[in-house]
Amino acid sequence: MEFAKIKIIANGVNKKFLASYFPPLGTEVDGVLAAIAYGNDDNEKLVESCISLGCRLDIWMRYDETVPVAPILLKKFLKNSSKNIFCKLIPDVLHSKVIWWRGYGAYIGSANLTGRAWTTNIEAGVFFDESEILSNGLDEQLEEFFEILENDCKSYALSVDIVDEMEAFQQQRKEINNINAKSRSKRKFGVWGGLSNVDKKKTQDRRMENFLHEWNDTIQTLRDIADSVVKFRPIWLEETVPASWQADQFLHAFYYNQVKDAGNRYPVEEFHTKNKKDPSGATNQALDWWASLTTPPSEEDINLYTRAPYIREHLRENKILDLNVHELEKVCEFTHATKNHIVKMRLSDLGVTNITSLPLVDRLPLYATWLLSQRNSNGQNILELLNYVLYGGKNSEINRRLYSAAKESDYRIQHYAINSIAEVVGWALPEVVPPRNARTSKALKSLGYSVKVHGGS
Repeated sequence: MEFAKIKIIANGVNKKFLASYFPPLGTEVDGVLAAIAYGNDDNEKLVESCISLGCRLDIWMRYDETVPVAPILLKKFLKNSSKNIFCKLIPDVLHSKVIWWRGYGAYIGSANLTGRAWTTNIEAGVFFDESEILSNGLDEQLEEFFEILENDCKSYALSVDIVDEMEAFQQQRKEINNINAKSRSKRKFGVWGGLSNVDKKKTQDRRMENFLHEWNDTIQTLRDIADSVVKFRPIWLEETVPASWQADQFLHAFYYNQVKDAGNRYPVEEFHTKNKKDPSGATNQALDWWASLTTPPSEEDINLYTRAPYIREHLRENKILDLNVHELEKVCEFTHATKNHIVKMRLSDLGVTNITSLPLVDRLPLYATWLLSQRNSNGQNILELLNYVLYGGKNSEINRRLYSAAKESDYRIQHYAINSIAEVVGWALPEVVPPRNARTSKALKSLGYSVKVHGGS
């Protein structure tokens, strides 16, 4: 379907309210990141929504002696930490109002986390749905924004001590109706003047190092599972199938048949909380379930016997640069992450302006034609970019090339992101690196492993 255009949210001014744009129950959200300066006890909608969706909330809010976040709301965060609600506080300078439902949409505007801000105040904000985020490369910018909050900003994890301190300041304000200068010296945490300047290169280098550290660790986890999965092969699965492909489809089946619940929810964080103390035990239990399957539950046989072999054959080193648009279309059709991305794209990005919806089967040829026409800043088309990742150096450096192709501006091609690239690399070179996409990561996280679910298809 074609998504709606960008929406201005101004409450009573235009009768559009932020809560109306929350993801409906059953929406698959890859976690929520928020940076909202102020909040009080009459707006808990964001927390309640995240709990209902079963997704993790990481929220950064403001810390100072004026009590920018009501203690009762801070207590709400602490109370729900077991439900994957986490709050960090940045002293003095945080003033943003951003909420990013990863994989669904983002709000950027003026509304704090208060009842008035979301109902009666005259606010002005914009909601970007996933199609707009992907079309404008906003996902990478949001990713960088929150990484800077996490890594470059002075912040404190919410604690009982901070809540007690805010309650004391709140009582003091009630008594004297303002804060005198001496009260600042009573703060438990120091004043922060904010970021004077962010070293762009240093930030980029750190992002790459963090990415490679997490990525290499997760790939090793997938290799370990591949070593085990061959001993749990169901009767319908031939032993000639590469072990890394078997591991991927075991995780595929687990995610869509064990994690997904009767309410069409994907409570990844709930599974993670349950299994994080013993990921190996959870994996072995899931492998026993996998081995017991007499038939593939969700097209794993098609993935292993039709789709993956096609991608492997057509992305061979002496074949990849000669792919025609029809062959590229089939590669896209057979790539789980790419299909998920195509259905979220604006039709206008595919050159369609006279209709509002189009099924995937009709989107695929349009996308393949469009994709093959694109060039990155280095002048590479998509085939040359994939050839660089797959065959542009030592196998041991393939993850470094993967990072370049997905994250670095000179290499990146819009609408073909980290999960699509990493998935086809694993189908093409199963002996070198296993496939990985967002579904792979969410399945691993559900089993209790500490992995990051990378955004972008």
